[in-house]
Order: sequence, then C-alpha cells, then structure tokens
Amino acid sequence: MPSSTPGVIRAVQHTREVARIVSLPRRVWTQESASEVAQEFTSVLRKPGGTMVLRPIQAQALLEIGVNGGGFCPIRVGGGKTLLSGLVPFVLDSRRPVLFLPAKLIEKTKREFRILAQHWPIPNFIRLVSYELLGRVQAQALLDQYQPDVIILDEAHKAGNKKAACTKRLLRYLATHPTCKLVAMSGTIVKRSIKNYAHLVARALGPLEAPVPLSFTELEDWADALDEKTTTDKRIGLGALTLFMSREEREAADELTAARQAYRRRLVETPSVVATTEGFEGSSLTIEALWGDREIKLSPVIDEAFAKLRKEWCAPDGWPLMDPMSVWRVARELSQGFYYEWRPRPPDPWMAARREWAKWCREILTNNRRNLDSELQVTNAVSDGFYPLAEPALAEWRRVRDSFEPNSVPVWLDDSVIRAAALWAKIAPGIVWTEHQAVAEALAKHARLVYYGKRGQDSRGRSIEDHPADESLIASVASNAEGRNLQKWWRNLVTSCPPNGLRWEQMLGRTHRDNQEADEVIFDVVCTSIAHIDAFQQALKDAAYIEASTGQAQKLLYADRLIPEPDDVRTRPGHRWIK
Repeated sequence: MPSSTPGVIRAVQHTREVARIVSLPRRVWTQESASEVAQEFTSVLRKPGGTMVLRPIQAQALLEIGVNGGGFCPIRVGGGKTLLSGLVPFVLDSRRPVLFLPAKLIEKTKREFRILAQHWPIPNFIRLVSYELLGRVQAQALLDQYQPDVIILDEAHKAGNKKAACTKRLLRYLATHPTCKLVAMSGTIVKRSIKNYAHLVARALGPLEAPVPLSFTELEDWADALDEKTTTDKRIGLGALTLFMSREEREAADELTAARQAYRRRLVETPSVVATTEGFEGSSLTIEALWGDREIKLSPVIDEAFAKLRKEWCAPDGWPLMDPMSVWRVARELSQGFYYEWRPRPPDPWMAARREWAKWCREILTNNRRNLDSELQVTNAVSDGFYPLAEPALAEWRRVRDSFEPNSVPVWLDDSVIRAAALWAKIAPGIVWTEHQAVAEALAKHARLVYYGKRGQDSRGRSIEDHPADESLIASVASNAEGRNLQKWWRNLVTSCPPNGLRWEQMLGRTHRDNQEADEVIFDVVCTSIAHIDAFQQALKDAAYIEASTGQAQKLLYADRLIPEPDDVRTRPGHRWIK
C-alpha cells in the first residue's frame, strides 16, 4: 500500500512472507564437498564400462533433487544440463517423466541421450515434448492424458511468461497434481525480472520452502525494488529487503546492486536451488565491433531512409509506422541495408485509413501522459473515450483493416553488410549469426554458404551440428542460439545485435563453452547505426542484473568488450546515429 506519510517513498513492507523467507534454512557447498559428492555419484551411477564423470554441479543437483523431490537449477550455459535432465527421472524413480524443451532441440537431445546412455542409466522412456506443442490448441489435454509424475523443464525460461498458453497449462496441471515433481533448469532463467521465475521456484520447492513471495502484490513490490526493467518513477524503496543484506552491503554506495547480490545469496543458498556461481576458465572471449578500420560503410541512400524514418515515422517507401516499436524494427532492418515492403500494394482507401490512424497514433504516443507506448494501448485508450478526436480515424481503420492481407517482401537498398559478411566468412571458418531471414538468404546466395534456419537444419534437413568444421555457415539466432554445442568453431559474426542479455548469453554459449580447444573465442559485431549500439548497452544492463541477482557469471560481462559507447557516436553526422 502507498505510504500515508507525505514525503516518504513507498518501500517493500515487513510481512509474514518476508519473515518466512528470512527464516528459511541455508546451505553452502564448498568446492571440496561438491567434488566428493561428484566422485561418489559417479561411482554409483556410471554404467560398467562407462568413462564419463559427473561435474560437481551435476552431482549437487542430483543429490538435492533426490532428497527434496524437485529443484530449481539456474546452471550456466555449457554447465551440463542435458545429462542432468536425463538422470533426474532415474534419481526420482519416475515412471512417466516428461522433459519439456524448445522444438528445435528435440532431435539434438535425442541424439545426445543415445550417446550419454552408453555411460549412464538414462531411461529410454523419457517423453520429450516441445513448449511450442504444449501451447497449441490440440495439446490442451496433453498433460492430463499422459499424467506425468515428474516434469523437467530444460530452457525453463520458456515457461517464464505466466500469460503464455504453455505456462498456463503447465501450472494448471501441477496445481491439480500435487504429487508431480518439478525440476526447472536454464542457463538464462532470468531476463529482467524476478517475476520470470518466481512461479517455477514456488512449485519446484514447495510454497513453504520457496525463497520468493507467494502473493501477487508482494512479488510486484519485490520486482519494483530489484528488477532491471523498472523505470525510475516506478522503483520503490528496498524496505524489508535490507534484511537479506550484510552491514557492509547496507553501507555500500550502490545500494541496489548490493541488494540484488544479497537476494541472490538468499536464493542460491536455499536447499533445492543449485546454481553455478563460478566464473569461466579456459578460452578467453572477445566481443568487438566492426569499427574504425573495419567499419562497414553504408551508402547515402541508407541515411536518407533513416532521415525519413526519424522525422516522419515512415519506411523508405512512405509506409506509415504506428509506434516506436515499429520504428525500432525498421531501423534494425535498415542497419543491414534493407527493409520489408508490402507487395502487392494495398488499395488506396485502405492506405488512406491506415495513414490517418498512424498519424493519430504518432501524435498520441509523442504527447500522451498516460504511459502509452504501443498501437494497442492507443487503440484501447481511444476506445475508452480518452481521445474523442481520434475516434473517427480508428472507426474507419477498423472498417477497412481486414479487407487487405499484407505480404512482406525484402527490398535491398545497400548490400555492404552482405559483402562484408561474405568476406569475413571467406577468411576463416566461422558462424555468421543472423536475425532476419532476408539477410541469411541474401548472404547464402552471395557467398554460397549453407543457412541453418528452422529447427537448426539446412534445406536438405541436415543438422547444424553436422556441418563441416572447416567451413563457414549461416545460423539463425532464433533457431540456434539455445542448447547447441557448436564449439568446433571459435569465430562468430553477429549481423544484428540482440537487445537483451538472455539472448546474448545463449548465443555466446554455443562456441564459448567447456572443452573449447581454441585459446580465444571471438564475436565480431556489425555496428552500422545507433540501434545496434543501444541494443548492446541494454544487453549489458540485463547481464549485470542477472549476475547480481542470481550469481550466475554472465559471459557478456566476462568478455573483453570493444564496443563504442552511445555518447561517442551520437555526434556523428547522419540520421542513423540519432535516436
């Protein structure tokens, strides 16, 4: 509740929930004890003739999951979660285990299970189901029909959104089947909020043992105090959260970072929470912008397109854009030399209605005081009567909107990024990471490289893991940044900088991982506009929050980073360097 005292900032309140979490038992693993458990479990679990050994973090997790009947395991990328997911059903004596994971990783996991089963007692009846399938209409009764007794979530951040259909179905089944055990694992469990994982911790550990508030309002308060994405005007005081902090942390200059670290300690020292906290050994990691002598020069036509985009909220062909998110999307496309155009063109009445509605969206989003930031929010506000002058434009747009179905076609204005990427791939074997299919297809045609898109497969159905190590390739970030072992390459080129730390952590972990033989792993980054540089800065903030609040060392922070600061480029001439 807001403070009733004038001038006092609202803060996290002292409640029974806070007292419960403060009083939860703590345990700390030493390196020596973890190593001993790893030796013991290896000797007990390994098959005769097997040669693999368990890592300490894997043995810790198996022990605590076995003792407590569930677990929450934020284990870093490359930390051995695939073997862990295969052994959990054995340790829990499961008869109907289900392993949820992204669809693109199912075949890869089946293949790895076949190899691991030569060394470990991995049951051959683990059912692998994709999050994508669970979210479909036809899978509404999937869990009720199969009745799993153990549910394992690999890449558990896929169940982080409580509004998503797959998460709703998962939580509904767990609520009605209290004996079903839950184990949630991910190298990137946190994106920007404690709310990404609180519901999973609560169910995996049980409501009395979970180190997160169970009530919605208290969880919101904790998030408003600790989260990275919270705006300055929404952030509230730490209040009761200072109970987790040491005296030194309470006196620290950066109180927020200290509070995140204290909460992380409370989280990872809770029984059944097994997290990697160590740094990285082995290969060094360098993230470097193609800058200075290596900078990709774009033609003046791109800057002209950016000028139209910034001043008029229009694509190069005059297409009106509705909100800042659409402007941002087109800016990322133009940064690579293209944009998407609708062909065939829409009818004039349809286009006129869209232009008029877009004009009102731009006007309202630019000047509103209701914290509106998307077309949908503007639509709802106009429908609720807050902007009566815009109602005729909305009514006309709704009348004609469904009379035309857009078909997007890439239009290239400059192929400089494509030519630079082709030259990069020719110098030595490496992975070119792409965000847009148009870029991947144009590069594949220009440089005669194989593109691994949907499900991490090429046009012939070959998996990316089977690509020859001495040849460069193109990889879709969306399809290949999670769960794959691509350590036979050490060179990487990122054509479109991801704007969040979670995506970066996953992508970096494909080649910078345990057993990488190269001394250094390199990620070169295309930086052709302020959109790329701002995206990288946002990813850095995300990574700092994740590391402070969970203790998971983030590769993005570990790396040597040679990326320009936003302030260093905003004085450059040209609209692509202006926000």
